[in-house]
Amino acid sequence: MREKDTKRHQQRRVALDPETIEVLRALHGRYVERLAQLDADADPADYVFSPEPDNSRGYRSDTITQRYGRLAARLGITSHIHALRHYSATELINAGVDVRTVADRLGHGGGGTTTLRVYAAWLSESDQQAAGTLAARMPPHPVAPTQRTMASSPYQRIAAELREQIAAVGLRPGDQLPAVVELASAYGVSVGTAHRAVALLTAEGLVNVIRGRRATVADPHL
Repeated sequence: MREKDTKRHQQRRVALDPETIEVLRALHGRYVERLAQLDADADPADYVFSPEPDNSRGYRSDTITQRYGRLAARLGITSHIHALRHYSATELINAGVDVRTVADRLGHGGGGTTTLRVYAAWLSESDQQAAGTLAARMPPHPVAPTQRTMASSPYQRIAAELREQIAAVGLRPGDQLPAVVELASAYGVSVGTAHRAVALLTAEGLVNVIRGRRATVADPHL
């Protein structure tokens, strides 16, 4: 086991979440139980993670690296232990934590300059997520109502369905529409209501009407 100093030769404190603290407390409790079984006293120099029953010796760094590699292989992922550092940084950045705080947790100097340089790509992704977050808080874009939703009266509903038939069936200019009497019977309305529907389509330029004849599909190019 070889201990190394930090790159900046400074101590730093890192806050832990409550769940991690509980895990460490449970780990310490097992450590205390083992010491009682060994009739040994706790030593402040003991390690938190150790292969020894009394935690008197820490793990070799390459042992942890190899264990992590085997775990990643079992899970079917491609990763190495140093990637956890990158994962921590990018998750914090994407969650909106300021770069200075992230830099302090990583031990980067320069007030975040190194962090900005190393994680510039993830900061861009975070910026895109920020844009999406703002967009999600905007009111929905108004959608123009369709002719069907606008149709409230009987003649409007008849006109809306005739429009759909002209578009969906692909009626050609000059093709005849059902007679007004047939429309009235089919929709259970008066002849006047059916006539009003045809008049609406005529005003829109979709059909042509000649007195005494059936309405026909108009030529949109004329």
